[in-house]
Amino acid sequence: MAGSFDAEIKMVYPVDDGTFFTVDRIPSGAPFDVIANVEIGDEINGNVDEHDVWVSVRNLSKSTVVAARHLNETLAPQKDTRRRLEVRVDFDTPWTADNGDVLEVVASYRVRAGINTIFSAARSLPFVIAPED
Repeated sequence: MAGSFDAEIKMVYPVDDGTFFTVDRIPSGAPFDVIANVEIGDEINGNVDEHDVWVSVRNLSKSTVVAARHLNETLAPQKDTRRRLEVRVDFDTPWTADNGDVLEVVASYRVRAGINTIFSAARSLPFVIAPED
């Protein structure tokens, strides 16, 4: 749990396009989403301005990045309230990897609240590139 003056990305994971079902294998180039569970403590949330999520999909088999996205959203302050969000980042444009390659999602999270800027990072479990059955 994020402290009152903290904000953090709690978990990040790839999911089948438009769902909340985690990806364990996916065909090369198939659309998918990434869900980032984030939390902003009540004191920071009372002064929050915006948050950013940077998401990269790394090919661990080849040490390359196959896709990357950035999401920025303005947030309205909420006094005395802890904010918990599931932020969805869409990966529907072309990307490629070879069958058998192992991928993982890495993400960083930034919250700006007045003069305060807070960063956090997370990574997913690995998943595999495989053709559809």
